[in-house]
Amino acid sequence: MWNIQIAGVDIYHIVNWFYIYSFLGWLWESSYVSIKEKKLVNRGFVAGPVCTIYGFGAVIVYLILKPIAGNILLLYICGVIVPTILEYVTAVLMEALFHTSWWDYSDVPFNLGGYICLKFSLAWGVAVVAVMKGVQPAVAALVRAVPRTLGIVLLCAAGAAFACDLAVTVAGILKLNRDLGHIAEVARLLHAGSDRLAEGLGDTALAVDGKLDATKLDAAARIDIAKAEILDHRNAVARRLLKAFPNMRPAEHEALEQLKSWVEEKNAALRAQAEKVTGKKK
Repeated sequence: MWNIQIAGVDIYHIVNWFYIYSFLGWLWESSYVSIKEKKLVNRGFVAGPVCTIYGFGAVIVYLILKPIAGNILLLYICGVIVPTILEYVTAVLMEALFHTSWWDYSDVPFNLGGYICLKFSLAWGVAVVAVMKGVQPAVAALVRAVPRTLGIVLLCAAGAAFACDLAVTVAGILKLNRDLGHIAEVARLLHAGSDRLAEGLGDTALAVDGKLDATKLDAAARIDIAKAEILDHRNAVARRLLKAFPNMRPAEHEALEQLKSWVEEKNAALRAQAEKVTGKKK
């Protein structure tokens, strides 16, 4: 199996490169976001130190663009196009599978659906040239330095650990999707002014000791804070992903915005009622 070749490269080297670039991508993403947020952030999709989109992306880009590696200008142009296509396809597939967009470029100029944007596409071109000319030779040398038998053992161990990590993450995301579905349904109930609110809340993640604790949500709270308050806090995967991807855009985003609006209206009504009662007492 390890000797099967794709585009002139055997599976053994491809899998090794995948894990190395996944780790380097995780190191880059986590360091960048941690510095930006001024706190430690695990930026990976899974809990382990890997960003698999970088691993897949680097290997695919290398295999596709290897024949033109000698032409810097053509390499840069293709380095803009190919990763951008991969980023767009990945975003669409992730949203189809998990009903969530994991990054959102909606606020960045010249974006397409929030999935890709010109700024980062141009940066991909620079990154591809740097990888092909500088990083890849070092990565290839590192793989060659490890005895093949030891390398296969390490790959099997890494594969088993990654499979377990991925299974736990997917299970957590599926639970997150169920919670968001419940939230969307409650938002619709609230928006319609249903008098069966208590019954509707009973089986959802919004139930706090059997009732909606509206005081926990301030009228000016951002939607990510609202999500953190109303999601089931026992879902550690959801907590980690919400922290790692603050711009994560759930399919139920509109319902969450409706819920926020309802809470704002409820808070305003409660404040008005309190002021009215206070005024009467005076």
